[in-house]
Amino acid sequence: MTVISAKNIVKSFGKLEVLKDVSMDIAEGEVVAIIGPSGSGKSTFLRSLINLETVNGGTISIDGETVVKNGLYNKNNAFQKLGMVFQNFNLFPHKSVLENIILAPMLVNGENREAAEEYAYKLLNSVGLSDKLDAYPHQLSGGQQQRVAIARALAMKPRAMLFDEPTSALDPELTGEILKVIRDLAAKDMTMVIVTHEIEFARNVADRIIFMADGYIVEEGSATEVIDNPQSERTQNFLRGFKR
Repeated sequence: MTVISAKNIVKSFGKLEVLKDVSMDIAEGEVVAIIGPSGSGKSTFLRSLINLETVNGGTISIDGETVVKNGLYNKNNAFQKLGMVFQNFNLFPHKSVLENIILAPMLVNGENREAAEEYAYKLLNSVGLSDKLDAYPHQLSGGQQQRVAIARALAMKPRAMLFDEPTSALDPELTGEILKVIRDLAAKDMTMVIVTHEIEFARNVADRIIFMADGYIVEEGSATEVIDNPQSERTQNFLRGFKR
């Protein structure tokens, strides 16, 4: 089953065309890693999937529900079926870890507090932070804050998770703990789209690699095809900057 379908997506900021006819289908349980240079449209594409950016053209369907058709938005809540983890955590600084996680399930999904807390405890345990539920964001390391952000997104029980360079704001020694959480999610067949600059991580976790540049999908396939044996000169030039 296709969880996310994006067809012919176009997005401009003024005269700058950031996405140029981008099409992508994400199957249930599939992990897709999007790599490419800065400014290629990777993050804008993710933000468009969750309605944080309004596209100028194209069609988006989530779990079989069309949310955008030919650039026109339909009034439904299918965007809420996607969870997103950002580069910079975006936790509420005045709320505890527990409150950060249970807020949206209670306000948006109407869950009662007891059920929301029970699931939050389970999620915190899964990301190795069961002892931090009463802590506040400023009391946590960057890696811990990002793990809370992942738990918060999972608390909405999404059909798919979107990660926008989840390790880019972290010191190198903290990157590993986030990549482990994502690997664990992949092992549980969570549908994921991951924008990342961690090429070896993409190789190890993704079922499919997509290389974007200049607003286009230039090349896609398995890690062996795209990373080890790229056909496009644009992909080849990009990957030369990474040790393999």
